[in-house]
Amino acid sequence: MVARPDWTSSGQAVRRCRSPSCPPCLEDQAQIDPLPVLRALAVDVVGHGGVIAEGVRAQGVSLRGDDYEITTDAGRLSAGTVVVATGTPVLDRGGFFARLEPRRSYAAAFSVGSGHIPGDMYLGADDPTVSLRTAPRPGHPDETLLLVGGFGHGVGQTDSESRHVDDLIEWTRRWFPSADLVARWSAQDYQSVDGLPYVGPLLPGTESLQVATGFAKWGMTNGVAAALAVAGRILGEERPWAPSLRPWRHSEVAALPTATRTNAKVGLHLMTGYARLVTKADPQPAEGAGSVGRDGLRPVGVCTVDGETSSVVPMCTHLFGTLKWNDAERTWDCPLHGSRFDHRGEVLEGPATRPLKSR
Repeated sequence: MVARPDWTSSGQAVRRCRSPSCPPCLEDQAQIDPLPVLRALAVDVVGHGGVIAEGVRAQGVSLRGDDYEITTDAGRLSAGTVVVATGTPVLDRGGFFARLEPRRSYAAAFSVGSGHIPGDMYLGADDPTVSLRTAPRPGHPDETLLLVGGFGHGVGQTDSESRHVDDLIEWTRRWFPSADLVARWSAQDYQSVDGLPYVGPLLPGTESLQVATGFAKWGMTNGVAAALAVAGRILGEERPWAPSLRPWRHSEVAALPTATRTNAKVGLHLMTGYARLVTKADPQPAEGAGSVGRDGLRPVGVCTVDGETSSVVPMCTHLFGTLKWNDAERTWDCPLHGSRFDHRGEVLEGPATRPLKSR
C-alpha cells in the first residue's frame, strides 16, 4: 500500500497512482463506519429471538451431558453449540494462548482545520506502521476528521505506552502541521503464528465448540469471514474456502520457527518479570503511574489513578506472569499472553478470567 503521500511545499497531497513509479494502490476501496453495521446486526439478532447480554464476562465452558454449560460472572447457562470469540480464547484447551501474539496499537482523531486531508486510505510499509483514513466528525456535519493509527507493540512489552501515543501525535503534526487532537484510543489484536485466523473446532472433532480468533487487526473483514465459516460448519454447509482457516491446519508446521520465537520471548519476559520483583515498589506513585516490586518479601503492584492509590498482587491469574503498568491506559498488562486488568485488578482482557488479589 502507499507508505505515505507525497507533499508539495504548500502541503497539498499529490497522487501518483497512475505513475509507474507510484507505490501499489488498490482501487475501489471503501471506508465504512462500523457502528451502524453493529446496530443493524443487533436489531436483526433480537428480531430473530436472540438475546444480547452486555457487560457479562464468560469464564468457562464445560460439557454437561449433551449440552455445554457456560459459566459467567452473572450466572450459568447452557447451549448445544458454543462459539468462543473472546480475543484470546478464555479456554486453555487447544493452547491458543501460545499460538497467538497479542499486540497493542494506538489511534487518534485530529481536526485539521483549513489543512488538506487526503481522501484515500494509506497503510505504511515501514516501521512503525502508520495508517490514515478519514471520518465525519459527530455533531459537526461539515467537518471531516483525520484518523491516524499504528505505532504498535507487544502487550506489556514496552517501557512506556504513553511514549508510543506521543510518537503518533508527533508524527501526525509533522505531516499535518495544523492537526489538533480531538480524541485518542487504543486497541488490542491477536495474530496467529502463520498469519491466518483460527476459525473452527476448538479441538479436532468438537464441532459443537467452535473458536474464532487471530484476526490480526482486520476484524471487520476477518470477523465477517469467521462468522460465515462458523455458520457454515454448524449448518452443515461449509464454505469452500473455510478449511484454510481451521485451527488445526498443516500451514502451522511451516510456522514453527515463528511460534518458537514468540514463545521464547514469553519465557524471557517471564524471567525478567520475576527479576523486577527483587526491587522495592514505590509505595506512593505519582498520578497515573504504577510500580511493581516487593513489599517486604511479598510481590506488590502499586498505582495511583484519579487520586486513589491501589495495591494488588501483580501476578497474572492466567499463568502467573509478572504484570507491567500501562501508563497510557492506566492498566496492569501481562507481557506473556496479553491479559489486562484495571487499576483495581478487575479483568479487562483475557485469557485471564479471574481478578487480581488486592493488597
